[in-house]
Amino acid sequence: MDSSDARRRDSRVIIGVCDEHGVRMAKKGHSTMCLTLRGKIVFSMMGALLCLCMIGLLMPQVARSAPDPSAVYSYTVQPGDTLWSYASAITPDGGDVRDTIDDLISLNHLDGVSLQVGQQLKVPIV
Repeated sequence: MDSSDARRRDSRVIIGVCDEHGVRMAKKGHSTMCLTLRGKIVFSMMGALLCLCMIGLLMPQVARSAPDPSAVYSYTVQPGDTLWSYASAITPDGGDVRDTIDDLISLNHLDGVSLQVGQQLKVPIV
């Protein structure tokens, strides 16, 4: 093995070891690389991104599962009933009637807000 092979094996790259004029300062047997301001910013951003990725991998994740099926009862639509009037009658105090309407539409797979006399509605028990 000649001296150039030994020098290559022992050489290390030192980043950012430069004087104020950009002249490389290195100990014997080491090579250096000077970074511009843009290079230092990019290098820092890559380090920050790597840290964020590692934090994301190490953070515990919350397991989300499907909600339990709610208990429901059946209501038969009476003459004069509207979805709004029925929803306002079953909405708990302080609740939003619009949320109840959305729940009824979703649960009963309704296309709109119109109801037919005799129609069966599934109503969640709250």
